[in-house]
Amino acid sequence: MVVHLIDVSGFIYRAFYGLPSLIYEGQEVGALYGFCSAMQKIVAMFPKSMFIAAMDCGKKTFRNEIYPEYKATRKAMPEELVAQIPLIKEACDKFGFFKIEKLGFEADDIIATCAKKIREEQVNIISSDKDLMQLMNDRTTIYDPMKRKYITKEDVIKKFGVPPGQVLDVLSLMGDTSDNIPGISGIGVKTAATLINEYGSLDNLIKNIDSLPKSKRNDILKAEIDKAILSRNLIRLNDDLDLEYEFKVSEPKGLNEFLLYHGFKSLVKNKEKQNQFFNIAENLSQVGKIS
Repeated sequence: MVVHLIDVSGFIYRAFYGLPSLIYEGQEVGALYGFCSAMQKIVAMFPKSMFIAAMDCGKKTFRNEIYPEYKATRKAMPEELVAQIPLIKEACDKFGFFKIEKLGFEADDIIATCAKKIREEQVNIISSDKDLMQLMNDRTTIYDPMKRKYITKEDVIKKFGVPPGQVLDVLSLMGDTSDNIPGISGIGVKTAATLINEYGSLDNLIKNIDSLPKSKRNDILKAEIDKAILSRNLIRLNDDLDLEYEFKVSEPKGLNEFLLYHGFKSLVKNKEKQNQFFNIAENLSQVGKIS
């Protein structure tokens, strides 16, 4: 059985900002509709699987204790979306997902912990978040729902100039403006990748920092190396959380009723069509028509 780890936040924001407003009985439900529609497709794509819905919990995390300015430039979540979060959590329950959130940590930390600690099964991360690429290995795959494809090692190298195991080091040097993570001034992905490929790791670069030949770039690097260390502490995912989950195939519970209650008749019809397809395919396979 494959355990699929869903980065719920990515789907929520994409649904909210990517779809038009949808009002049903006086309540905004556009993000809920977009999320349910996306989950319906994901479940159909990976039938008879276990799904863990990883969710952010609270605005402040341990990263804000390390660096109070972490994500300080981000706008507050719109009230129209805030009001839909409880409904999205309920939707996760109706889909039969094992929902996990932990105060003081982000969904990425939950995903990292599950990817590390779930040894019995193959793990697949469903997310478009670049930070999660640092988790890829022989046991952990990533399916990008935006690109509709599995991310390969070659994809990571094309994006960061290094394989998955060195993504954290590259990100630590270049920082991340979307999360207000500083990085080293003037260092982008190409320069960061060049340095990591030359020295093998950020730690080795730090050990050799005083012996770098004199240049404008290296002078900045020497002066700001502490920013890279800080950035690494912010970008590195906590993979040792105390989490509880039960290994079992995710089964929907009252999903149709939930969808109809919120006016999503089209999603119920889609689900019925998908069920008919899988029933026909299963019947045909039993009589040897398909394998």
